Amino acid sequence: MARWQFALVIAAGLAVGAGSAVVYMRQGMAPAGGGWMGSKVTGSVDADAWTRARVAVSGLLALNRGQALYFVRKTDEAGRPLRENCRYRVAGGALPGRWWSVTVYAPDNFLPRNDDGALSFDATRVHPDAAGQWQAVAASHPVPGAVWVSTRRAGQFDLTLRIYNPTPAAQADFTTIALPSVTRIGCEGGQGA
Repeated sequence: MARWQFALVIAAGLAVGAGSAVVYMRQGMAPAGGGWMGSKVTGSVDADAWTRARVAVSGLLALNRGQALYFVRKTDEAGRPLRENCRYRVAGGALPGRWWSVTVYAPDNFLPRNDDGALSFDATRVHPDAAGQWQAVAASHPVPGAVWVSTRRAGQFDLTLRIYNPTPAAQADFTTIALPSVTRIGCEGGQGA
């Protein structure tokens, strides 16, 4: 094999390897139900090299599965991307863990750069009704009387749900968890889609 052929094979291998790594690190999660994505191996000793790389790139500091389960949501109930100029109702019921939180992340996988002091909400802030159902609002401005999480300066954002000290059943099969809904209420400036 000539040197140029050898170099071409090496370059092609590097391109395919790097491309597959980028695709996997950006996706790498499976449907968990209701528009949420989760990983059965994040935080597990079973995590492969691609999963570990995705965790390193995304900045998610994954605890082991007995300590936390992680879910990401990038779309509303209609499948539209979550955007800072829209308001969303995040609603659910009891989650199978000792504690949970929902946090807004900007497209760069960091918290939005705003000083609202409201980039997440958790089990201690919501007030379940008699049926055990709770709700919060994700919006760029506070909503009077609502539990609010700020999306200001978040662009096309995602929500990360963490369930801490999950039950053994939840650890075994996260698709059985009734995850919160994310419903668009409306958008600023009359923009619909």
